[in-house]
Amino acid sequence: MMEIVLYSVGVMYTPGPVNILSLNSGVQNRYTAHIPFCMGVGTALCLWFLVVGYAGSAIMTDQVMPVISALGAAFILYLAYKIIFSDVNLVLDGKGASSFRFRDGLLMQLLNPKSFLAVLPVTAVQFPAAGIDGNLIAVWSVGLGALGFGAPLVYAVVGTKLSEYIANTLYLRLFNYLMGAALIFVAGDIAYNHIYLALS
Repeated sequence: MMEIVLYSVGVMYTPGPVNILSLNSGVQNRYTAHIPFCMGVGTALCLWFLVVGYAGSAIMTDQVMPVISALGAAFILYLAYKIIFSDVNLVLDGKGASSFRFRDGLLMQLLNPKSFLAVLPVTAVQFPAAGIDGNLIAVWSVGLGALGFGAPLVYAVVGTKLSEYIANTLYLRLFNYLMGAALIFVAGDIAYNHIYLALS
């Protein structure tokens, strides 16, 4: 069962759209302002584990994946836009930029096709191999969702610490552009791999 936890940590705590956004949010705000977003991410992962754990991969067909991917890529582009055009002067005034909410974290993680790809090996291979079925699927889904809550929170805390060394609007603006560009790259990668190639 430790393999499930190690795999999940490896997948959830590596840089991705949610963690990139969280790092940026930590720079813009105190990490505590990012907790609702993290709760949305954890809830979405819990839901993915529950749905895929009980229903299997029958729900996510080859026809559905490009649609979910398109919605996810569009939402990531929207968040990139919010980052690139946020007012960095608010950060220096101590007010912080607008925080992302529970809904933002929930939607971003639900519409991220990589969430499904991360959940599938656990639910289809590791759960059965460890004898996890019935009510245990729900217990593990909640636990792994809580683990998912921690990943963006860690990035937000790192961002908050990083912000102590950034005291110039030029650097903050460049950081926002860099984070926004990273999200645009992620959206493009999703669009290419999960929409273009899937429909080719």
